Amino acid sequence: MRSLAYIRVSSEKQNTARQRKALKEAGCKLFYEEKLSGKNTDRPELKRMLSDLNEGDIVIVHEISRLSRSVKDLLVIVEDIKERGASLKSLNESWLDTTNDNPMNEFLLNVFGSLAQLERGLTLQRQREGIEIAKKEGKFKGRKLEVTLGGKKSAKASQAIEWYKEGKSVRAICKTLSIGTGTLYRLLDREGIR
Repeated sequence: MRSLAYIRVSSEKQNTARQRKALKEAGCKLFYEEKLSGKNTDRPELKRMLSDLNEGDIVIVHEISRLSRSVKDLLVIVEDIKERGASLKSLNESWLDTTNDNPMNEFLLNVFGSLAQLERGLTLQRQREGIEIAKKEGKFKGRKLEVTLGGKKSAKASQAIEWYKEGKSVRAICKTLSIGTGTLYRLLDREGIR
């Protein structure tokens, strides 16, 4: 029997140290770690962990939201773990322990999974409402462009403008410089070229 740790944060800027420390203290030796959104199950380390599972293994997570943000996906992941003869435990939610067949655990899994999904939905709703208010007040400018003259990626911006003026296609510019068409168009608009 092995204890496998699954660690996830939503972005590259976030730190996994807190989760890793707690899971190490819980006896985990194998770690599957990624910095990706939990909005779906298309995550390389999650897939690798599931395929590496052996009968009797225990998957340990710091908290249920690290495994999934969606109740539907969470239940699919839990079912997949069970089908492989393994079980799941959460450090923060002591009720989440599928090492024994307890109908109360199944019920609580559904309830708290739904609460995590609700919390995520409310956060996104508040974010959209805040953006709308900021737009009406003229304070919202959208995501800050990195590819701008004088910005982080000034060299890319200069090259893109030069190629655009030479008549190079938008598609070729974006592909060569690895930038999105929206980014290129915003750059051209801001510079008054388009």
